[in-house]
Amino acid sequence: MSPTARGVSEETKHLVAGDMAALSQRRGPRELWVNDVGAVTWAEFGAAVQAAQNQCIGNRVRHGSVVEVVASERLGFLAWMFGAAAAGVILAPVRGGDIPGSVLKDFVEVSWRVTDGRIERVDSGVTIAAAQKLLEKLRMRRHPGLILATGGTTGTPKLVLHDLALLLSTIPVWDGPPRRILPLMRFDHIGGLDMAWRAIGAGQVLIAPPAEISPERVAAAVELHRVEILPATPSFLNLLLISEAHRTRDLSSLAVVPYGAEPMPASLLERLQSAFPRVQFVQRFGTSETGALPVRGVGTGIVLGDRKGTFAWKVVNDELWVRSPARALGYLSGDTGGFNADGWFRTGDVVETLPDGSLHILGRRTEVINVGGEKVLPGEVESALLRHPMVADCRVSPKPNAILGQVVSAEIVWRGKEEDTLAVKRLIHDFARDLIAPHKLPAFVQLVKVIGSSPTLKKLRNVGA
Repeated sequence: MSPTARGVSEETKHLVAGDMAALSQRRGPRELWVNDVGAVTWAEFGAAVQAAQNQCIGNRVRHGSVVEVVASERLGFLAWMFGAAAAGVILAPVRGGDIPGSVLKDFVEVSWRVTDGRIERVDSGVTIAAAQKLLEKLRMRRHPGLILATGGTTGTPKLVLHDLALLLSTIPVWDGPPRRILPLMRFDHIGGLDMAWRAIGAGQVLIAPPAEISPERVAAAVELHRVEILPATPSFLNLLLISEAHRTRDLSSLAVVPYGAEPMPASLLERLQSAFPRVQFVQRFGTSETGALPVRGVGTGIVLGDRKGTFAWKVVNDELWVRSPARALGYLSGDTGGFNADGWFRTGDVVETLPDGSLHILGRRTEVINVGGEKVLPGEVESALLRHPMVADCRVSPKPNAILGQVVSAEIVWRGKEEDTLAVKRLIHDFARDLIAPHKLPAFVQLVKVIGSSPTLKKLRNVGA
């Protein structure tokens, strides 16, 4: 079926309702999920979705109840997501114990928990007034919900309440070629969920990721399963280059690498295109509060929007604002954050408009380093440093200074013979002084063996240095 407007509208209703019967019946014997020991067909997945829905009905789970589901059990979580959505519940994907950095029960009452594929009553926590207001708004719509955590790379995550029906209504459903895709990002994160939803919508084959998401394990999985699509973050792709696993493993099956979740340094993109000349690198963009947005990559920039005109964007004081039909209802804490009363959401991303009209994402406003009144974005400095052939990876952060307020500090994974930080600093300054302004050059340099990443595979940021 071609992705015509009529077809997308009709089939998307099945995703919104959580009713996978039409898709699983039409695609029945085809593979949906493949791991090292076997495969799960569409028919089997459809049966798992129906079984999850039946458990909700059999246990008399009330519409609008909050249900915790372990997202690390990826295929099982997807089955429960669609099955429980059909029962109208509010899902809270968790990682084994609880949402990191915040306790769900501090904001809402959790009525049920799914453990080992079975739903059980728990009744823990108390719903605060701010969360109750959002929950009632969702329950009045008679729509299923989704609670996601956001903001974990730089501070305590916030809990976002989504109308799951609206999120899924943005996902096109059509029968495309059954290409093999390896989902690296977790399913308790909007990036991982959006990727999974779109793969299901297009009838692609999901390859089970390795238990340990490391460059070596991922490269081995790509080789073994002939993976064609590898969604990833720039940080992980850089680790893949550093490991040189692409030289020891056959990754010739790769055709498309969608990337997002953090800015892509131009110098890193050049390295990747040189290492994988046959691969198409496609930029994606979205937020936990708005879902993934329709974008088209243009060089190092992006163009936002779709033909239907359902999405909108504008730049206010160098910050990107977006309007999305899938915008969340708000934060359970009651914090208004970037939510605007007229439907806009302030993303917190600092952008510049390029000559061709596209937008270049520079970084988060919260990451800006103030050097004597001059604004410095870590991503710009990191991109310049990564152009040095001996810099394998780096992380730029602020460091307090009595005179300037803050100065630039850089952790560097150095591949050269020099071991003295002052010598490396001199080499870095000599190299980068023609690429960036003097106040952006690192005042402090620290040599490290590795740059830490978050559970969502993004570079960890220390904005409070």
